[in-house]
Amino acid sequence: MLLSFVMAEARSSEIKRPRISLSLSKNKKKRGSVKKVESKGTPSIPSASSSIVSFFNNVPPAKVTCPMCGQMVPRHGINEHMDETCQRKHGEIGVIDSTLNSFRNWSPPAASLNNNSSSYFSKNLLNLETSPPKSSLLKTEGSAAQQVSPYFSNNSSVCSVNNEPQAQTVKIVSLGSLASKLSRRRCIQGGKQIVYKEIDSSPPAIHNTCKSAAAWDGDDGIYTGHSSQKENQLAQRELQEQNFSRKELEFQEQVNKCNGEDRVDIVQVSLPADNINGRRLPPGTRSTKTAIGGQKLYVRLFQRKLNWLKVNKIEYGEISTDLSPIIEELAEARFLQTESELEDLCEGLDLLSAPELKTLAKIFHLPNPNGQKQQLVDDFLRLAKQRSVFSRSQAGIGTVILKRVKDLAGKSVRVCKGPRAVFSRILLLFSLSESMEDEEAGSAGQGQLSTVLMVNMGRMVFPTYTVNRKTQVFQDREDLIRYATAAHLSNDIATAVVNGNWEEANHLYMCAKETWNELKNHPSLSYHRVLPEYLRHFTVGWVYTRILSQGVEILQRLHMYKEAVQELQTLLSQDVYCTDSRGRWWDRLALNLHQHLKNTKKAIDCIRNGLADPFVRTGHRLSLYQRALRIRDSPSCKQFRYLFYDLPVITVEDVTHVTIKGKMCPQMGMGKSVFLMEDIGDEEGGEDFSVSTVMCSVEELALTHYRQNGFDQGIHGEGSTFITLYGILMWDIIFMDDIPDVFRNSYQTSPLDLYTDSFYDNRRHVIEARLQQLHTASSETLANLIADIWTTQEGKAAALVNWGRFISLQQVQSLVSCLGGTFLSGVFRRLSKDLRHCRGGLPDLVVWRTHTNHFKLVEVKGPNDRLSHKQIIWLSELKKLGATVEVCHVQAIGGKSKRLS
Repeated sequence: MLLSFVMAEARSSEIKRPRISLSLSKNKKKRGSVKKVESKGTPSIPSASSSIVSFFNNVPPAKVTCPMCGQMVPRHGINEHMDETCQRKHGEIGVIDSTLNSFRNWSPPAASLNNNSSSYFSKNLLNLETSPPKSSLLKTEGSAAQQVSPYFSNNSSVCSVNNEPQAQTVKIVSLGSLASKLSRRRCIQGGKQIVYKEIDSSPPAIHNTCKSAAAWDGDDGIYTGHSSQKENQLAQRELQEQNFSRKELEFQEQVNKCNGEDRVDIVQVSLPADNINGRRLPPGTRSTKTAIGGQKLYVRLFQRKLNWLKVNKIEYGEISTDLSPIIEELAEARFLQTESELEDLCEGLDLLSAPELKTLAKIFHLPNPNGQKQQLVDDFLRLAKQRSVFSRSQAGIGTVILKRVKDLAGKSVRVCKGPRAVFSRILLLFSLSESMEDEEAGSAGQGQLSTVLMVNMGRMVFPTYTVNRKTQVFQDREDLIRYATAAHLSNDIATAVVNGNWEEANHLYMCAKETWNELKNHPSLSYHRVLPEYLRHFTVGWVYTRILSQGVEILQRLHMYKEAVQELQTLLSQDVYCTDSRGRWWDRLALNLHQHLKNTKKAIDCIRNGLADPFVRTGHRLSLYQRALRIRDSPSCKQFRYLFYDLPVITVEDVTHVTIKGKMCPQMGMGKSVFLMEDIGDEEGGEDFSVSTVMCSVEELALTHYRQNGFDQGIHGEGSTFITLYGILMWDIIFMDDIPDVFRNSYQTSPLDLYTDSFYDNRRHVIEARLQQLHTASSETLANLIADIWTTQEGKAAALVNWGRFISLQQVQSLVSCLGGTFLSGVFRRLSKDLRHCRGGLPDLVVWRTHTNHFKLVEVKGPNDRLSHKQIIWLSELKKLGATVEVCHVQAIGGKSKRLS
């Protein structure tokens, strides 16, 4: 709720200001100021102003007088004294009866004091204001009672009563949590102190006075009775007393700031109550400090995997050293689930650490209690499926295991799926720029939260461009939900594939296929089909098509080749979704038909159709052609050779191959080859030499070889070297305006059409003009173009630019001077037309001699490594553009068969 605090004009100092009520309560009525009734010879009740100033200027005493027995009792122990010692001596019933007689003519208040309030702060308040019964305020006339200590009761109001009958003002306020009190209580305006006091704006509830409860009946505020609530308050009182000292110190600092203020304006403000109609409100309505902490914690938990987490393992010191209250707030608001809702045994076992699982395994006498974690989990799941001897229920053993799991894990929480799904859809809608090929896309764009945070902290800066959203991607909410559901399902399948859970992956794939078959004729799909390709990426049809493509790999892993062929044929029968994958589909279809189904004739027809498909580009096109050549040259396929005569011919130029030798490091496993190299460094004076052996990659070994052959500069960047140069020299074109829907939010590192044919088509004229400029540019012009972008854009997050690829601006300028504008324009034309398929396959190394401007492009291949189809095509194209190109093969010597001990 947003509250507006309206302050009245300051009146003359001679005129006493009336109290102003800004309560939003439905039952609150306008009332005038209450005049003070004075009696000669009798001390009058202090005014509101003098009362509050007196309160703030006095430090609470170390001991207070018990109002029941008169004994001096430590302030922190007054409640315990009255509950235990004093009531045993004098009797609780008599005290309550005498106290109730003092309030016989009072009307019950609107709401009880907040149970979570500080026991000191909530009692030392202003005298209570008079008002009609329906206003939920107390009014007393002619009542007499002894003075009551402000610490009298944990949940009762303060009743300051004189010995002689007088008109008294009584106000009941609920102040919420300490953070809320301290942040909203005071404000300085116009040299005056404004004291804000929070009251409960909820419907009439129970009001507890001196251990009695006043019940309300209906909206008219009829007092119906009272009952003891002592037992219900014991636990809360103990907790309050434990936290009292810390809260009081913080509060006292705020009190000290009020000293010396002469004028006090009292403004009564209605703020959200802790509960309405018995339902607790979200934490943000009770405490600003807790709400902010809850938001910070939820964001961090939201970004983690959707797993159960042990509460004692959740540590975020920047939020709070004690997260328990914040976690409880989130759980009450149903943003988090607690361990009481953990019902899945597999999820529970995953919550335990390996030592805890071993302990549990010993309790249940598993055959191998010291095994690996996954093995123990599988053993427990098998045990849970066994029928219990003592129970007819098959789930009996599983229930017992789950109970023990919860006991070992302790308190645990998990983000609730309902609210998480809502936030996920919001993020998906907001962050459509994220590539749907990444795992991040299936997790609903959660990385966007980190991006926004980094931007707000100044640690990430995005390029300057104009957001231009013209086309509506999702027709309605249901359309967005269908897309979000498909994206999450795709992520689940990808996770199962990565983990090798092929049966689970197949089950998810079959469910997705069934859902897609039901959606194929949905009216929204006709709208999706006419969207530009770069927007079709964010439609439900595109996501389900990618899932079916994942299903092909799953079926092949399960040796279901016939089903894989049928799925591939289904995918290739449409040309709307995932068109950039058609080359891979044709290649896999030909492979399955020829090798697994032994249908060579259909395989040849498949290759012919694939080569005629305009969406089959670069490496996949060459792969299909070479597969056709292997089938043609196979002795078992002589009878089909006549089918190859009309196939298009694809030729590539071979390049120079060189071989160097290196000593391989003995190693275990199947990782990338590691070589040993002697690093010779000369000491000062040039006479002494120190020789050390270092481990290096195959590319670093090749760099050393070319350095020894006169190339003083070299970079191992693979494709990122040329892609970075392209991103710098084409920067203004990549982020140009006037193209609708390619920039849809402020956190994009590239336009949405960058990896589609639309990128070149939408910018054809400016791209060709830039390529012509580069073609004729001198070395100085190229260096200046690089410097202009580097000095103005360095560090900005751009998809194509790796600012750390070069050690300095001078190194970049040196390289482009060697490469030349003619060569760069040829490479950039190829990248501009088909960046999606041409970004891979560029050479590993670029080496050059600065004094002669001679450069060489090198693809390095270690033992048992061979060129890919994309690499073959790029090497051929680079050679055609006039570059010196080599394939450097590294032959291993010594240590190849050795193993580390």
